[in-house]
Amino acid sequence: MTRPILETEGLTKRFGSLVANDRLSVTVEEDTIHGIMGPNGSGKSTFFNTVTGFYRPDGGTVRFDGEDVTGWKPDEIARRGLARTFQIPSPFEDLTVKENMLAVFTGGLRSGMRISEAKRARADELLELLEIDHVADQEAGGVSGGQEKLLELGRILMLEPACVMLDEPTAGVNPSLRNRLLEHLETLNDRGTTFVIIEHDMRVIADVCDRVTVFNQGQVLVEGDFESVTSDERVRDAYLGGAAEHDASLETLIGEEADAPVSEERGTPADAATEPTPTAGGGGAVPADGAGEAAGSAATGGAASATSALSGIGSESDGEPWLVGEDLISGYGNHRVVDGISMESRDGVTCIFGPNGSGKSTLLKTLAGVVPAWEGRVTHRGTDVTHNRPAENVHRGVTMLPQDGGIFGGLTVRENLLLGGYTVGEGAVREERLDEVLSSFPELKDKLDDRGRSLSGGQQMMLSYGRAMMTGAEVYLLDEPSSGLAPSLIDQVFEMTRRLVASGAQVILIEQNVREALRIADYVYILAQGQLQFEGTPADLTDEDDLVELYLGLD
Repeated sequence: MTRPILETEGLTKRFGSLVANDRLSVTVEEDTIHGIMGPNGSGKSTFFNTVTGFYRPDGGTVRFDGEDVTGWKPDEIARRGLARTFQIPSPFEDLTVKENMLAVFTGGLRSGMRISEAKRARADELLELLEIDHVADQEAGGVSGGQEKLLELGRILMLEPACVMLDEPTAGVNPSLRNRLLEHLETLNDRGTTFVIIEHDMRVIADVCDRVTVFNQGQVLVEGDFESVTSDERVRDAYLGGAAEHDASLETLIGEEADAPVSEERGTPADAATEPTPTAGGGGAVPADGAGEAAGSAATGGAASATSALSGIGSESDGEPWLVGEDLISGYGNHRVVDGISMESRDGVTCIFGPNGSGKSTLLKTLAGVVPAWEGRVTHRGTDVTHNRPAENVHRGVTMLPQDGGIFGGLTVRENLLLGGYTVGEGAVREERLDEVLSSFPELKDKLDDRGRSLSGGQQMMLSYGRAMMTGAEVYLLDEPSSGLAPSLIDQVFEMTRRLVASGAQVILIEQNVREALRIADYVYILAQGQLQFEGTPADLTDEDDLVELYLGLD
């Protein structure tokens, strides 16, 4: 008969006005492996940090093994028997693997610094169990990423915890080591250790978890076994976006705007006003090149044309990919995140989908030069830019908009925008771009002297887009621009993205709201576990069951 070993009731954690954990009540049974799933930003890591004492909760309780540990310090909780790992291991790199294991003291400073024979024996036992005894005398900074993950687990197990919370234990681990790690977890679980796992490799959750809790927007969405939760429509909505009616097929969503009534006067859907709208062929936006407007193209509307000051670096579309990544491999430290991906920008909007932890942002940063490519090549208009610094790529016409917008909160709106135009030598061109940005985002006109931090979330995103537009780029790399915004503002994000395309640019967009993004996508890449799972047009993704499997890496 199992009993609860870890319970939270009404657990709440706020960061300013953001409620990251909203009255979470979760029960983990003893001697089980419990999975935590949820899209990016759903509150999973905050939950781990709050339960293990790294954050103080703003409400609710945490009980471990029958005792209220709410508000305890992390070391107190760890000594009580509840330990956790981190997504990126941080061993003492100059110490050997075994020395790292022995560096875990459980009795505090008053216990003395002498390492007991019992502790040495336990270290040897764990090194052998985790199959890293052959690197025991190597410096930890020189072992592989997968071996670092095993070392991280071994260090935690030196505490002899009753329950271990694992944050993405298989991220960056090669398949053979991944399988060994899972075998070790099951062996340890059979010996009585309870595990709680955040994992974005859904195969891991499916293979080892007895029960799964799915988070969304800081709350518990659904609980159950893996098969039941992944077939739940609410979970699909959480991962793919719930903007559409539940009975509408993806085929309908992708093509619906193409069937909208057309205004004879403007040549655009009657309800689209002056915004560019997707075409029927791929559901994406078409660059405005003058000829399209003359033909009554739905993409041009009243947005900036390709000859505007905003496209000062780029040229009119030639139908060729301008930014190309070939066989890219990159990551952080010893951890491979992007594993042999090839992709390219195209006319219109190129979307990259995939669960959190699949390598999307790292891929975008590699294309931008923020994260170095370990292997492979990046070219811009046929020129090798693999080793370019980000600033060099901005000068060439490649601009990245980070997930948080990256605005300077202490600078005014005007100063933020003018910083975007620092590459422009001619003051007249810079002022012309500023005028066009303000024409595109009239809400910013009356706030030019306001500090960036004083703007609303939607206005900050407008400012971020505007500053990127000031560079006159021809390729925009957008990392989840709708993240953290209210649903009412998400439409504005996609309208801004269409506006970039209408100015003559190619856009690569990372977006969590798959259903909404498919409305403007011309081409799609889907990643999982750092590898490419699919590429093609939105029309190839009309079977939602297939999309869910691709998105979660279950194919």
